[in-house]
Amino acid sequence: MWPLLLMSILAVAIVLERGIKITLFRKEINQLLEFLKTSGKTGKLFFSLEGADLFSLSEDEFDKYIEQETQLPFDRMFMNLEYLSAISAIAPLLGFIGTVSGMISSFQSIAAVNKVSVNLVAGGISEALITTGFGLIIAVICLSGEHLYRFILTSHAHKIEEAVTLAGRKNFSSKGRGEGILEA
Repeated sequence: MWPLLLMSILAVAIVLERGIKITLFRKEINQLLEFLKTSGKTGKLFFSLEGADLFSLSEDEFDKYIEQETQLPFDRMFMNLEYLSAISAIAPLLGFIGTVSGMISSFQSIAAVNKVSVNLVAGGISEALITTGFGLIIAVICLSGEHLYRFILTSHAHKIEEAVTLAGRKNFSSKGRGEGILEA
């Protein structure tokens, strides 16, 4: 049970930490999306280039620059999600080890006496069920957190791609770059 307790504390800490970080990151992403939608009039960038400089780039440079500048922050947001994945795989296995241990102690108790009673094996079976249950609960928490956060981050990545495409069309078609693309 001690390893499971440690894993449960670690899992909850990671889920909470990622939740806070991703919530703050979503605010930055929303500012970036607003900046791109309004061609730099409102919102803000969370990277180094100024808005006027960003919209003066060519369409290809614009796309490439935003992709490069958003990649590292997204990678940071995915950090620690692999730990949740690992914990969700290991915790049930530790629970099953507890199950095996409990069943072994139950059968040893039965083997040690001639007369078998429910009280004799109940402790071992209880140990087996508790450790399995804890392992599965930890796995559910980890998997739920990991998949929820991956969904949120992937959704925001798609929103950025869409906003970059729309901003590129808006800015670059009005400058005479790419009018042929829009007409086709």
